[in-house]
Amino acid sequence: MKNFQGKKKRIFSALLATIVAAGMLSACGSGGGSSTNSSASAKSGGSTIAAVKDMGNGVKQVTVAVLDGMAPYTYTDDNGKLQGYDYEWMQMCDKLIPEYEFKYVSVSPDAAPAAIQAGTYAFSASAHFVTPARKKNFILSIPESYYPINLVSRKADSFTKFEQLNGKSLVPNPPNDGLSVVLQEMSAKNPNVKYTQDQTSEYIPYTEGMEDVVKGKYDCWFGGETMYNDIIKKVPSMKNTTFCSKPITTAGCVAVINKNLTDLREKLNEATVKLYKDGSLAKLSEKWLGGDYLKVAKQTNSLYDYDHYSADSNSASSAS
Repeated sequence: MKNFQGKKKRIFSALLATIVAAGMLSACGSGGGSSTNSSASAKSGGSTIAAVKDMGNGVKQVTVAVLDGMAPYTYTDDNGKLQGYDYEWMQMCDKLIPEYEFKYVSVSPDAAPAAIQAGTYAFSASAHFVTPARKKNFILSIPESYYPINLVSRKADSFTKFEQLNGKSLVPNPPNDGLSVVLQEMSAKNPNVKYTQDQTSEYIPYTEGMEDVVKGKYDCWFGGETMYNDIIKKVPSMKNTTFCSKPITTAGCVAVINKNLTDLREKLNEATVKLYKDGSLAKLSEKWLGGDYLKVAKQTNSLYDYDHYSADSNSASSAS
């Protein structure tokens, strides 16, 4: 972990670049496709899909896709060992769910979506934002981590509130990008804020987007402080001309689960609630993400209401 700390900001930026390219299962992915194997008994957890194997004695082994190269969430270290926030979260859930035994398999991000839908793997977790496509094609857990969202603007503007974006232009994002989904949700809550954003179907590199803000092509970049800090490290001169706000909201990150496995989803949710209440999620966030992002989620009124979780209200987007 000591060696990892010094590389954290650089890894975060690499992660975001990877997850855009990875597509559906990444934090900024769009989702898509349809399930090709639906012979499972969803509520009971009994299933004939390949990801679930009956071990006897009431225990089922489920094969979990651990996305590689998605540090600090899920990745393989130099010694070939799985590491990361989400990997540790999975291990903690594994211990709290006696009905299931997790078998971890390292999988490339671009290969995982179709395999989870087909039932080759049960689920994946690696900074996955909630998007309409994921809601359609998978079942989602409640948030098991959070990603803070900040406003990056010219120092002369120094935007600190979403309301200040009224009449301003934003660096564009693809419409199904996770950050775009968060932006759309904030827009729905603040209908009087009328900003402009060019349409694009392609990912714009973060450094390029920030340079466009400095040049005046756009007024603001809707992104994350970790990405901003990495850019400043690479281009120190930008620190003199740009400003990064405190988080204005957070995006909940969830597990993406095969549609047949509703019982497993409920068990993961129950375990996550326990890990929230005993402080384990906060400790994981501090260890891997550089701070207690659950506290940030609470401060920005975007924390899931873990205290009132029930299986009947299985929502990945509810906030307290």
